[in-house]
Amino acid sequence: MIKNSEIIQAVSNLNQRAERQKDDEKIISSYVETGILHQLLNNNNQIIFGRRGTGKTHILKILENHYRNNNAKAICYIDIRLLGSSPQYTDESLSIAYKCSSLFIDLLNEIYDILLNHIVYNPNKNSEEALAALNQFSDTSIELIKKTKKIIQRGKSAISENSDVNLSLNPKNIIDFNLGFKEKKDKENETIEEYNLEDSEKIVFPNIHYFLQKALDFADTELLLILDEWSTFPLQLQPYIAEFIKKSFLPLKKITVKISALEYRSNFTLSKEQHNYIGFELGSDISCNLDIDDYYVFDRNPDDISNKFSEILYKHLSTELKNDDYLKIKFSINNHNDLIKKLFTEKKTFRELVRASEGVIRDFINIFSLAFFVSQHQDSHKIGIKVIIEASRQWFERDKAKNLDEKLNEKLRKIVDDVIGSKKARSFLISRDLEKHDTIQRLFDARVIHFIKRGYSDKDNPGIRYNIYSLDYGTYVDLINTSKQLEFDFEVKENINDIEFIVPFDDKRSIRRIILTKDFLE
Repeated sequence: MIKNSEIIQAVSNLNQRAERQKDDEKIISSYVETGILHQLLNNNNQIIFGRRGTGKTHILKILENHYRNNNAKAICYIDIRLLGSSPQYTDESLSIAYKCSSLFIDLLNEIYDILLNHIVYNPNKNSEEALAALNQFSDTSIELIKKTKKIIQRGKSAISENSDVNLSLNPKNIIDFNLGFKEKKDKENETIEEYNLEDSEKIVFPNIHYFLQKALDFADTELLLILDEWSTFPLQLQPYIAEFIKKSFLPLKKITVKISALEYRSNFTLSKEQHNYIGFELGSDISCNLDIDDYYVFDRNPDDISNKFSEILYKHLSTELKNDDYLKIKFSINNHNDLIKKLFTEKKTFRELVRASEGVIRDFINIFSLAFFVSQHQDSHKIGIKVIIEASRQWFERDKAKNLDEKLNEKLRKIVDDVIGSKKARSFLISRDLEKHDTIQRLFDARVIHFIKRGYSDKDNPGIRYNIYSLDYGTYVDLINTSKQLEFDFEVKENINDIEFIVPFDDKRSIRRIILTKDFLE
């Protein structure tokens, strides 16, 4: 099967990002439901957290498709990476207010276009009134303000007082002496120069409310606003744009907002004095209890997670084959379990692949692709566990380790030395008040440490709540066959297939003594 040209091409075509998939039908057919979608099929305003590669965009595309043929709901899906222009992000001379207004106006224009198309292609008896209200929404929601500065320059022009002395000899040989004086005269001059400092646009929130509500009422529709890749907004602008969204859309019952974001690269709230704030009040203005990372933690339920990932692989591979029944006709593969038996030497080999992905679907697909082509080059008929280990190590080196700066890499090596080297474990505890520590956030965002459990209570340290994190699978296998292997005293058998798991599990008893403190992190 590994040497089959159709399978080779299908594996090569596997898309690592949902937005790179040109065919929406492939996005739909490759989706595996894990219980997340049903939590989005509601009228609640929600933020969906999840690291890169966990499938946020894929889920939002499925949500968009779910309502696509529903005339009672207009769907406005916006990839925030496509909003704005270069000056809005790079020109330091522009004010925050100007940048925020410009980006938000781009968002309003997207909404206008979506609603216009919806009204035109889903007409009713009030369509003319809906279009009129929509045009008023466009015309009156923004006011142009010109900021100018006048500079007055005053000056004086003066005639100085001079004296002239003239001596001359007249015809009678008498000397003439003339003394002349000139008066000094002052004259004031004034010039006024006017400079256009910045043209800004004022958002008129009452007009947005009134006319947008009228347009939706006349069109007899609701609006689902999906904002993907929120974290691509500059961090300092995010709370202000959240404030604009809160004032413009959240008060309207016919508008529902869904946002996908990276938790540690998002700033939805800016606290002000006297308990005031700018942006969203998380949990009150908008729900934020959906984190995709929680759904793919292997150690919580290995069988269920392995089953889900086998379905993901089966569906992704099937959608890339020209014939939907190709796997069935050519290899008698009818489901995901059959595929695993045909592709991998044994079931635990695939489970090791799932563990190596650490719950990140994009990493899973990349490690699988690397292992597949290595096996093909080695003239193997199936993917073995040694290849999975090597592919995991390569992916760690290519995608993760190289993206760590020198300081962060030093922190990671320090944690590895302490957790793996000294404690012979892979997981560790962090007190809840350190979960936003810069080192933890950046390592987590880089996918070299992974979240296992939130709010763990240790009886040896009563009153303190901890989060459990685990070092990436790649940090462990990266040490195998290096000088560090001997230093850490790894137990590596000659016949690697006899090992139940290459990277060991940790239980709660073994990690009670592995607590990383603030001093250690700094």
